[in-house]
Amino acid sequence: MAKGSAASWLSAALATSVLLAGCETTRPEDNPAYVKVTAVEERVDRMEQQNRALVDMQRHVEGLQADVRRLRGEIEEANHELSAVRAQDRDIHADFDKRLTAADARASAAASAAASAPATLESTPAASVVATPADRDAYQAAFEQLKTRDYVGAEKAFKGFISRFPNSSYVDNAEYWLGETYYVAKRYGEALDMFVRMLKEHPESRKAADGYLKAGFTEYELKRYKQAREYLNKVVHSYADTPAAVEARERLKRMDAERH
Repeated sequence: MAKGSAASWLSAALATSVLLAGCETTRPEDNPAYVKVTAVEERVDRMEQQNRALVDMQRHVEGLQADVRRLRGEIEEANHELSAVRAQDRDIHADFDKRLTAADARASAAASAAASAPATLESTPAASVVATPADRDAYQAAFEQLKTRDYVGAEKAFKGFISRFPNSSYVDNAEYWLGETYYVAKRYGEALDMFVRMLKEHPESRKAADGYLKAGFTEYELKRYKQAREYLNKVVHSYADTPAAVEARERLKRMDAERH
């Protein structure tokens, strides 16, 4: 080998040794490429964490939105039920007011027809029955409480009247109006029991048509539509020429529209 070639080879070997020695002694964190890769990896990690946080937040928001939709549906349903209850209350009280007005009109007519009849009583007894001043006054007192919308007081008074004067000619009226106090208070089970009792004990009562009608109305409120139709049809066929029959037909049409 020539002397110049040997020198060149030796210089190259030394340079390579130095370079390799330098690489072996340089720390990874001091290597620019390593630092750059590490920085990129850290940024990717942060972005992934942020993305996971955004996904979790989105799920949370979607959950809240679902809750809001559910609550809105519940509010709408509650408003619908409230409107239905208010409409029901208006119907009940309008019906009650109508019957009180009719009762007063009948009392006035009875007073004009017979001077001996008490002018303010809702209904007078049959001609063959003599009412005593005591039961007339007790019935009148109970009925006056009913007219002032003192339902609790009227209930107590009518119960007391029925207990004190079980054979009075006003018992059928008292039982009917006691049923009305239950009906207005939405105590439908008690109302139905009282209407049925009145009809059973006094089948010939002048309150019979109204009794069957209100029994039908009460069954309707109890959602027993078959029984309601039976009572209402009874009014239509057995008391065809009465105001109660007109109301019974109207309620039957309403039930047809509601498919009950």
